[in-house]
Amino acid sequence: MIVSYRKGNSLLHRLNPLAKLSAVFAGCTALFLLRSLAFTVAVLAAVAIVATVMGVQRVLGLVRSRFAGFLTLWLVLANAVFNPSGKVLLAMPLYLFRLRITAGGIAMGVLIALEFLTILMMSALFVATTDPAALVYSLMKRGVPYRYGFMVILMMRLVPVFEREKKIITAAQQMRGLKTEKLGARELLRSLRYTFVPLVVSVLAKTDALTISMEGRAFGCHRHRTFVAEERFGWPDRALLAASLALIALLLLDKATGWYPLPGLGPPQ
Repeated sequence: MIVSYRKGNSLLHRLNPLAKLSAVFAGCTALFLLRSLAFTVAVLAAVAIVATVMGVQRVLGLVRSRFAGFLTLWLVLANAVFNPSGKVLLAMPLYLFRLRITAGGIAMGVLIALEFLTILMMSALFVATTDPAALVYSLMKRGVPYRYGFMVILMMRLVPVFEREKKIITAAQQMRGLKTEKLGARELLRSLRYTFVPLVVSVLAKTDALTISMEGRAFGCHRHRTFVAEERFGWPDRALLAASLALIALLLLDKATGWYPLPGLGPPQ
């Protein structure tokens, strides 16, 4: 399941991309520094509630996807087998080594799996409510050279174009009798040859036209560029940015001094 940006009028859609990015970074920092099962579950539930209230329910589908389920199960099993901490629940001698499943390994696996799901949902919520072009423009207005920003925008806009070109070329090859499904190794290489070469030619043609267009507009002539749309950075954005920076600073101070300002959320002894 792929989550992409869709226009909306919710509070998350109206927030500045940099403020939302700082919140995602603060949430990931808190998960990695606290390493608490209760805190991770609370953040995961909060993200699910926010996604439901803001009308971005498709983000919740990531948790039920086959990819998330497989990776979650793999994280739990890998930690249960290779993490030797805690009480041994099952010991089984194998040919090369002795398999041991411990309670600490299972607990750590569950924690890492929930952290993975939480970060996945936070990132998906950010992607679903943030216009990629607005994010790049915000970064450029904060000092990122616009040449690099233009590369990112160009990549995001050309990927759907190349995908459409690939579908057109594949359909044309199928009309000519070329098989493109359930192929062996030899047929797969032949199919790639007759699909990849026309795609490269099409890409080069579009790149040549884009280069001429950029040169005609004197791209890169000036050090700074102008923007059509004005950036909005209101008090909700400032409040979210300040809260994210304060949380990161508090967690780093806690990590350096060993003082837990939030009792019960620290790592288990």
